[in-house]
Amino acid sequence: MVSSRRNTGAIQRDGSVRDWSEFVDPSPSPKLLYSQSYVAMRGLLSSLISMDFALLSSRLKSAWAAILSQRHTRSPERSKSRGLSCKRLSFHLFVCFMVGIFIGFMPFFSVDVSQKIVSENGRLPFDEGVVDRGMVDSKVKELETIVVEKEVDIIDDSVVEESPPVPAMLDDEADFVEASPEIPDINDLDIPVRKLLIIVTITTVRPQQAYYLNRLAHVLKTVQSPLLWLVVEWPDQSFETAEILRSSGVMYRHLICRKNTTSVRKIAVCQRNSAIYHIKKHRLDGIMHFADEERSYMGDVFEEMRKIRRFGAWPIAIHTGIKYRVVLEGPICKGSRVTGWNTVQKKGAARRFPIGFSGFAFNSTMLWDPQRWNRPPMDSVIVHSGGRGGLQESRFIEKLVKNERQVEGLPEDCNRVMVWNFNLEPPRLNYPSGWSLYNNLDSIIPVT
Repeated sequence: MVSSRRNTGAIQRDGSVRDWSEFVDPSPSPKLLYSQSYVAMRGLLSSLISMDFALLSSRLKSAWAAILSQRHTRSPERSKSRGLSCKRLSFHLFVCFMVGIFIGFMPFFSVDVSQKIVSENGRLPFDEGVVDRGMVDSKVKELETIVVEKEVDIIDDSVVEESPPVPAMLDDEADFVEASPEIPDINDLDIPVRKLLIIVTITTVRPQQAYYLNRLAHVLKTVQSPLLWLVVEWPDQSFETAEILRSSGVMYRHLICRKNTTSVRKIAVCQRNSAIYHIKKHRLDGIMHFADEERSYMGDVFEEMRKIRRFGAWPIAIHTGIKYRVVLEGPICKGSRVTGWNTVQKKGAARRFPIGFSGFAFNSTMLWDPQRWNRPPMDSVIVHSGGRGGLQESRFIEKLVKNERQVEGLPEDCNRVMVWNFNLEPPRLNYPSGWSLYNNLDSIIPVT
């Protein structure tokens, strides 16, 4: 039974081989070739499974024959189509190459043509390479005349012409009128221009200093600006003086004089010269006045100072220390012209200008600009320490003016007293440091 099954299987396998071999035909169809190789490989696998070595060799031979037949069989129509496609591709490449060359050379051709046209149209009239200078000069002259005519036209056009009247309707019954805005002249504007007042005050630390400075500060505060208060202190800037100036509400500068001396006269000279040097250094332009802190001032005197052009003076009332007795010292005026002096002749040399520092003011430019006032440039204006009985003030004034013609009397006719000199200085007292008493005073009247 087993053998018979083997034989029948072999017969069936042989028949199957015969049947497939009949279909082996060198056909040009690729599908048929693929099917033949597929069948051959399938038979090979089946033979491996059955382990029949006899049939294995035959299957290998048939598979190899199918592969060789597939490699060597090519369609002639396919080769022809490939040849035609190559020819078409080469033709298209050649056409594109020629078009690119044509487009690339077009800009150069257009530029050469345009340059040629411009050169032919803009050709100058030369005669065989030699320039006709007469013709060139005539062209240059024509251009210059055209430029000049253009400039003249521009200048004529720049002249401001009267604009046409702008109608402005006032009311229903009125006609149109011309409305031309007028620019006001600066001289017609009512803007007060005031000169700078430079007030110089010398001070030292003493019991009545706070009273004098506060009183003068209240007067200066009522004066219209601009005003600069130069306070010169000796020998250092004290804290009490600085506090008074800060709270005064007046523009000020706190200067110091460090002269090592105990002479009251020399200290005052040093302080005034320090203020003069400060004005010269900073070239302050205004009306300068030495305002002693012991003097009593009316606010009108500072407004009168602004009328001074060069040098001005006014009368002062001096209390002599005797009950209800006052002496006037200052100019006698007719209008603003000085005709004489009111004074009390003191012992010693006669004074050319019998007036104190509180009785005059002058233009500060006389200190640092002598050419403006026709003064010698080397003549320095300072206060000298020599001289008693008012000679110090008189010698200082002599450097500023030559005679009474250069002095302006204030106010009109010098008929008002605006500065008072009261001797209110108490005897020597111990100055409390910081305006405070740290120790109690001795009681004179004890309380019982």
